[in-house]
Amino acid sequence: TAFVMSASPPATQQMVADPLVDAAVRHCDAFLGSPTVAFYPGKVEEFDVVYETSFFGRGDWTSRSGRIPITTGDKHAPPALFVTISVPRYDEFTFSITTPDGAVVARTSPLGAPGAPVVPPARPGVWVEWGGKHHGHIDHDFASKMALAPCCSVTTKNSFGPTEAVSLRDNTLSPVYVLVCFGLMTVFFAPLFIIPAACCAPRSFDVVNRATGAKLNRNHRSGDYCDDGSKKINLEGLNQEQRRLTLLAYIYDYAMEFSKRPQRNDAGGGGGM
Repeated sequence: TAFVMSASPPATQQMVADPLVDAAVRHCDAFLGSPTVAFYPGKVEEFDVVYETSFFGRGDWTSRSGRIPITTGDKHAPPALFVTISVPRYDEFTFSITTPDGAVVARTSPLGAPGAPVVPPARPGVWVEWGGKHHGHIDHDFASKMALAPCCSVTTKNSFGPTEAVSLRDNTLSPVYVLVCFGLMTVFFAPLFIIPAACCAPRSFDVVNRATGAKLNRNHRSGDYCDDGSKKINLEGLNQEQRRLTLLAYIYDYAMEFSKRPQRNDAGGGGGM
């Protein structure tokens, strides 16, 4: 599926260099200096939702927006940042990162905006501004293969900045992948492996230096039915730009899932990493 950026960015303020934007960037970078932050898709607040309508009543949503908090990971801590994702139609999205008072730290860039390229990224993806200036882009590919099933690809999210580039990759030797592979290899007993994998098997993701392939750190996540709706993002061992890029990769991953056409058993779209 090709995910594309909408022509209209989520502009809660004019993204130009000014003291308010500079203060918002400093606030964000200070927050990202923590060893771990938590992104809470489970607490998404949807708004501007438009539904299909017919003689038989209301159908699936056709466009929507959502606001997701980012905290230190303490369930009692107030949000330090918010991510707002706008989906004008399936598989298209824009997003912005703001402080609690609405100051924009970063956002997807419209093509041709000041300092931004006038053509889309080479692969499906989005251009990004940070602090009112062109920062880089995010895209995804299917170059990574499952360790126990090399014929199967997994999605890699690539986040490019002014001087650094990182990739967010599934660790395909984490329990969820191992259980699924054993299930597929033992067809008769597949439910004994695949159902626990889908419900509670933990996953892990590696943040990798895209230029050298060196692993920078690893992020762990509980199974879908055993977590608190958050995605803990490990930032230890990363420099400032790598921390920004890692956060952007996670947001991009969730925005792709949030913009997907609803499935019959999942009216809210997908769940991402």
